[in-house]
Amino acid sequence: MIPSEVTNFSGIDSLIHQQRSFALYLLPGNNEPTLVLQEGGDMGQLKSYTELNDKKGFVLAPFCLNESHPIVLIRADIVSVGWKSIAGVTSFQSSACSANKETVFMLDKEDLYYAYNKSFNVFIKPLREGIFEKLVLSRKVNIKKTSEFSPAKAFYNACRRYKRAFVYLCHSPQSGTWLGSTPELLLSGQLGHWNTVALAGTQPLIGNNLPDSWNDKNRKEQALVADYIKSQLASANIDVLEDGPFTVQAGDLAHLKTEFRFETADRRCLGNLVELLHPTPAICGLPRKEALQFIKENEGYDRSYYSGFIGMVDADGRNDIYVNLRCMNIGENDLTLFAGGGLLDSSDVDQEWEETNDKLQTMLAILK
Repeated sequence: MIPSEVTNFSGIDSLIHQQRSFALYLLPGNNEPTLVLQEGGDMGQLKSYTELNDKKGFVLAPFCLNESHPIVLIRADIVSVGWKSIAGVTSFQSSACSANKETVFMLDKEDLYYAYNKSFNVFIKPLREGIFEKLVLSRKVNIKKTSEFSPAKAFYNACRRYKRAFVYLCHSPQSGTWLGSTPELLLSGQLGHWNTVALAGTQPLIGNNLPDSWNDKNRKEQALVADYIKSQLASANIDVLEDGPFTVQAGDLAHLKTEFRFETADRRCLGNLVELLHPTPAICGLPRKEALQFIKENEGYDRSYYSGFIGMVDADGRNDIYVNLRCMNIGENDLTLFAGGGLLDSSDVDQEWEETNDKLQTMLAILK
């Protein structure tokens, strides 16, 4: 339970202003967040996924690894668990609260739809020609940041609202400030015992209830991700236990999910597994290499750390990393929100457009 006296977030916000490297995160189903804070020195910037095999810290990785967007590793020099403990470390309660005021953020949907429709037509053509099985088309939305906006308060709001998600706020001089509430696990585990998921297919909740049926498009989209994960792991001679698909809730949305469990003889192989899986068809497409290149050339913007991955890594302990979805980049004057959806040859532009709007609401809801 979040203590009622935790009403001041200036301590966490000041870490951003001071250009301190830190991460604040809450694992799904937990009530108490964890703060990871680096004490000075240069942060780690990794150029390959395999470098994660022997590392410990909070990781923020891009959609497409390159010189402009390296893997950022925040050292866990200070680790504080729980709202009260974090308050002591950051002086959460040292001055007046900079809470977000009730603000309604309006999106200019007409202009945004025109741009999305243009991109959709570029993406759907090679799908219907059979060049790709799946492509993920995403978009970004910039909204003005109010003077009262508090990143830490937005994190607090997300923790209260999205208890099934991995909620985080992190900052480094290299990556800037990112905030998100993602439902999609990339990898978790320790000592050679691992878990991953295939999460795809989207529809709104019916009232507050999960839908009891899925159309062929959503089922196929999710199956492509599940089959890809099994195939990639099999290529490394890894046997997999599978459970699903079944319907799960993520905020006000529902998804199809399949869970996978597997073991590796090498206990320090997180980076190798990431290289095997990332980016999955849930955020990229099939075939992977060609889809990745197509997205880079035709999506119209640089995803940066959106649809990359974030979370804690520990070569000798627990690892929990998630796909960076339902997130925003917090700039000096703007908030940049991201959303995307998987396209198949049967996709309809209006349905896909509405899906991205629904996903944007995950972040918009915590700004109010």
